[in-house]
Amino acid sequence: LHGVLAVAAVVLGCSVVFAEMAYSIADKNGFNPADEHYRKQKANNSTTKNNTNNNEESLITKARDVFARVPTLWALFCEILACQGLSTVLNVLTVTKVSEVIPDDTERADWMGKFFASVNILSCVLQFGILPATSSFTEPSMLWKGMPMVMLVMTCLLAFPKLSGGSGNGDLTLNMVASAFLVMKTMEFSVRRMLDEMVYVPLDYESRFLGKEVIGVLGYRFGKSAASLALSAMSSFGAVGPRELSYFTTGAAGLWLGTAWRLGNLVPTRAQAEEAYKKMKNER
Repeated sequence: LHGVLAVAAVVLGCSVVFAEMAYSIADKNGFNPADEHYRKQKANNSTTKNNTNNNEESLITKARDVFARVPTLWALFCEILACQGLSTVLNVLTVTKVSEVIPDDTERADWMGKFFASVNILSCVLQFGILPATSSFTEPSMLWKGMPMVMLVMTCLLAFPKLSGGSGNGDLTLNMVASAFLVMKTMEFSVRRMLDEMVYVPLDYESRFLGKEVIGVLGYRFGKSAASLALSAMSSFGAVGPRELSYFTTGAAGLWLGTAWRLGNLVPTRAQAEEAYKKMKNER
């Protein structure tokens, strides 16, 4: 236990150091949000000095106006709901299948530990090894549309085993389910997190601040909660086994593809993002 706590302390210390380095790099390249925040706050103080009622504007009203003004944020919010819904259903399907195949609690815990260790290793390789080398010639819209297309293919193979040349008896194997969940979590922890941050870069301070607040609080949590509540409601009408869950994953993947496709059509290209960055830097 003491060794684990010591390792955790070292990791947290390294995290603080790298966070400070990241903020220094952001400040050097003109991405420090504090400067823009102070300028905006100063402008608001000068224009609303004699009108205190404007300062009473609720956060909900501001968020509504921002989402109406920036359609990309609304598209991202819908994409996150669909993505988290698919991730939750795949998680339930994996846990259900692992419980069937590995009844022993100790062996099951060992299997899950190795599984998520593999997810972390693959995510690191993808995020620090592959993505930096390919991001210079790959448009974000291609990645937004490519992720759900991959998952749609994999979930279709889960729901319809005959497509993969299986025996056709309708049985799902643990390897099939785990592979789909592994790919989903790996993309979620690496590709999607990178793309998520890239959406906010060309936006103004208010859109970035309120957009992240609303999406971070409601989008991720509501997506998981809605999927869990839907599965609970369906299970009350009858048993929901692996076969039924595989159909749900295909539907969720199709929904994710639709929302991600719309978002991919709204996000700027690399050239547009660089132009917006240069314009923002010149205005400082």
